[in-house]
Amino acid sequence: MSLSAPHRAFLFFIVPFISLGVFLNALVPAQASVLRGAEIVKKSRALLYQIDDQKSTITLWLIERDGAMKRIVVSRYWKNYRSEGGLDSKMLLVTEFPTDSRGVAFLVWDYAEPDQPDDLRLYLPALDMVRRISGQDLNDAFLGSDLTFADMGQRRLDEDRHRLLNEEVYRKTDAYVVESIPKEKESIYSKKISWISKKDWTLLRVDYYDQGQKLLKRQTLEWQLVKGLRVWKRTNVTNIQNGHRTVFDVGGLQVNIGLKDEDFTAERLKLGLDR
Repeated sequence: MSLSAPHRAFLFFIVPFISLGVFLNALVPAQASVLRGAEIVKKSRALLYQIDDQKSTITLWLIERDGAMKRIVVSRYWKNYRSEGGLDSKMLLVTEFPTDSRGVAFLVWDYAEPDQPDDLRLYLPALDMVRRISGQDLNDAFLGSDLTFADMGQRRLDEDRHRLLNEEVYRKTDAYVVESIPKEKESIYSKKISWISKKDWTLLRVDYYDQGQKLLKRQTLEWQLVKGLRVWKRTNVTNIQNGHRTVFDVGGLQVNIGLKDEDFTAERLKLGLDR
């Protein structure tokens, strides 16, 4: 069918705009997913900072591929600083069991400032020595577990590029699936993929990938309500590549108990809070 001159003129002007609209629409989801991914992660992390402070006992079960198990018990103290003094939070971990490791302690200061690295210190009672954990040591296993010292801290939102990959049902829960790629070249992870509940923003699962883009380990989390606040109850971390597994069980949880600044110093690191 041939078109009249007016029709041809109309198409000549309108088609480029239709094509441009299709092109722009194709761009919008990519941009929105990046912003939305970061917003999802931000909302999930905000759960941690609804609490002023907390105290708990964490039991670590280190499980070998053959089923052999080792138990470690630590007391955990955490205080929220909400960026006051450039700090996000402070955490003190004191080993209670096994007896030959009793008193080994870790102090973590998480900074909010981009140019300020986190401060991690280790106390070894056998040597009566406090040692700062260097950046090179951050990738070492925490107490022989499947989490590193760096994993025990909280990454700033701007340290990774976040992108929404998908929305799916995980463990009967509608969840966002978000990819986070570290900006620093020194990271042992090429990316992390997180499953975050659409209902309450709790983190449900994290898959960690090594620099070869292979799945390295998988972390799953269970949550509990304490005084109307959501806090984690158990996390299970499995090294997919070697079969080792660590279970972290949280007990004796108390929130908003009034921990003080002096509870998170190098001096307190040597003593623990209940000694």
